[in-house]
Amino acid sequence: MKNLFRHLVALLCVFALCLTPVSALSVEDAIHLLEDQYVDPLPASVYEAKTLGEVFQALGDPFTYYMTAEKVKEFNDIVEKESTITGIGAGIEYTDDGVRIITLLDGGGAKDAGLVSGDLIIAVDGVSCVPASESARTLFMGEAGTQIDVTVRHTDGSVKHHTIERRTLVIHNTKSSIDGDIGIIDCDSFGSQTEEYFIEGINNYEADARLWVVDLRNNIGGVSDAAVSALGMFTGFGTKLHYREHDGKTTSTLYLAAPSTEKPVIVLVNEQSASAAELFAGGIRAENAGIVIGPRTYGKGVAQIIVNQLQYPDLFTDDALKVTKYRFYCADGATTDRIGVLPTIYVPDEYTGAVANLLTAKLPEESDYLCLTLNEHEFYVDLAQASAGENIEVLRELLAALPPDAKVNGVVNSEALPLESVYARYPDIKPDSRAFSDVSDSPYATQINTLATYGILFGDESHHFNPNGTLTRAQLCAMIAQALNVTSRIGGIFSDVPDDSWYAGYVNAMSLLGFVSGLGDGTFDPNGTLTQEQFITVMGRLARFLNFHADDYALRLKDDELASDAALSQFASWARVGGSVLTQYGDMLYTDQLASVDPHASVTREQAAATMCNTLKTLHLLSY
Repeated sequence: MKNLFRHLVALLCVFALCLTPVSALSVEDAIHLLEDQYVDPLPASVYEAKTLGEVFQALGDPFTYYMTAEKVKEFNDIVEKESTITGIGAGIEYTDDGVRIITLLDGGGAKDAGLVSGDLIIAVDGVSCVPASESARTLFMGEAGTQIDVTVRHTDGSVKHHTIERRTLVIHNTKSSIDGDIGIIDCDSFGSQTEEYFIEGINNYEADARLWVVDLRNNIGGVSDAAVSALGMFTGFGTKLHYREHDGKTTSTLYLAAPSTEKPVIVLVNEQSASAAELFAGGIRAENAGIVIGPRTYGKGVAQIIVNQLQYPDLFTDDALKVTKYRFYCADGATTDRIGVLPTIYVPDEYTGAVANLLTAKLPEESDYLCLTLNEHEFYVDLAQASAGENIEVLRELLAALPPDAKVNGVVNSEALPLESVYARYPDIKPDSRAFSDVSDSPYATQINTLATYGILFGDESHHFNPNGTLTRAQLCAMIAQALNVTSRIGGIFSDVPDDSWYAGYVNAMSLLGFVSGLGDGTFDPNGTLTQEQFITVMGRLARFLNFHADDYALRLKDDELASDAALSQFASWARVGGSVLTQYGDMLYTDQLASVDPHASVTREQAAATMCNTLKTLHLLSY
């Protein structure tokens, strides 16, 4: 199901980025609409544009673009994903041994004929499909109600003939099922009917489900209200979403019902999980309703509206303008913009499903096991099952992804043991550590290695971090840019930041986001040593970007109150807001020690990493 629409999505994205649109909408009208609706101030280059294509190129936002009537329909189809297909009702792949069945659709002819996943179709109507190629696809298509005869090599090695009826099937964007006592909701996008699908799935399987798995891999988003409703079914009453517009106006979306289930949920994500999917995953993490497994998500924390004939009948007919109007924030005020959702268990995409399978085990009654307490829920790993065959590699990935302060205990021969003692009994499961090799003596080793575990912090080729080294201005930009997962190819911002330098993309990105500025003469001094007050200023800006509650707090600060604060008065006026934000939002390095900090002293790499980790935790971007 996850791959059925991937090519269509990719084509639409390419279209949106590359098309020079032909439309009845004038450049002047487009600029007026953007001035009124767009989330940020428009760049000066927008006003120099001569064509509609140049307007959107100058804006530089891949999510804001003009759509012809045809593209409006394509966009709606992608979001809703309520498509129909006519054929045998199977997902297939072409192999040298024949056409392999990958998935089967309920109500399809292939499933009703008795085919199962893994079967090989080796001939259709007497025509060989060995080796298989794309040309075999046309043999399965045809009018609904017609039949084909297939020769199948089944998974048990037997070869049989089957008659399959071609049928027209509706493919929904959300599908629910149950596997043993695990309720599964596979959601490809959040459309107008998704809420109904979640309700149906939970109602059908809640009584038999011990826990839930919600698969949002390759879910590109969709309707935010649908994601709020789906999230509320697992979390219950409360605020689920905050929107902020260009004028600072903030609105919130509430869920006003009790949860439909109180059982924990495992959310599966990958790099293509975006927008509304990130809202759901981030909300599950924020409200301790379960855990998130996978790599970091896409990082789309902005929401678009469709401007069309309904609002502007004089400007549009069946065409439309898709425009970024809001930044959105999860239930706890944390953004997903750029940074995405940092999963509870950070593993490569290819291990996501297998790691989730290990964590869905029941409490073993007769075998050794691990108990992992994650986001206030207990999950079990059956060591006998997980340490056998291919599972052992999956188990190593899971254990490598555990942050240093995760609570993990084992039971071996009915004896409770810490994880290191379990490794002594099961040496083959011990993973390669993601921790740095030179930070064990640092007072901030836990914070430093937490960032390493989540792929936020990187060392040298020998996996050294050099914790006591001082931090340069360029290195701070790299650290923050890596945390946010951003870089920029836009050069020429600072005269002393060459485009081919290792730090150019990081410095440029931080400048464009407004986190850093130069020295006032067009230079940045990338190799200059970072001072404490410079560091506090930049980290305060990062905190404000990551959580709108921190930003609201900063906007309420008054200069005279900051100047009268004994701990802040020693800092330059431009550094006081950042210092106040950090102390208020829980950075433990500064909360109780700010008065003793020398504003002009240098910052060590371990101090910077610890501050980064503490800030991400306090602002709910990291679970650990």
